[in-house]
Amino acid sequence: MKKKVSLLKLFWIFFKIGLVLFGGGYAILPFLQAEIVEKEKICTQEQMIDYYALAQCVPGIVAGSVSMFIGYSARSILGALASIFGMCLPAFAAMIIFATMLGNISHYPLVQSIFNEIGIAVCVLIFLTILELWKKSVNDWFTSIIFIVSIAAAVFFRVSPFWIIILSGICGLIVKLLRGAKHAD
Repeated sequence: MKKKVSLLKLFWIFFKIGLVLFGGGYAILPFLQAEIVEKEKICTQEQMIDYYALAQCVPGIVAGSVSMFIGYSARSILGALASIFGMCLPAFAAMIIFATMLGNISHYPLVQSIFNEIGIAVCVLIFLTILELWKKSVNDWFTSIIFIVSIAAAVFFRVSPFWIIILSGICGLIVKLLRGAKHAD
């Protein structure tokens, strides 16, 4: 299913995603699904979910890390560079532009309304991402328990996402080892 793609094409795909990626890493999955998996067939949905999960476990911005992993998978180091540059260039340019003028226009009701409406669209994209991750990740009693405990830890006990990810990974490792030992008998 994986197809060879040019460096310019990788840059252009991630540049387009970067142009409309409001909301950061959680909002990227619908775009990746549409562009990388369905349209361009650069990787499979399973690979994309794996890259997304891996991107959440490394330092840095999720969208940049996912683009780097996909680019590396498609075209090695140059592919990673083209992808991450394409993803980050629109945000970098927008920050330079907005930083120079935001202080002068942020008090206008129209500007505040635009940001509020973009916030709604971001919520929808995050919700779609949650549904997609739910379908791929919560698939048995153990993953359901991890999900419930993680939500409770974050909401009620304000446990850092860092610790939730680390402890969930450790639990997954332990269960894998126990299941492996059970099947070896």
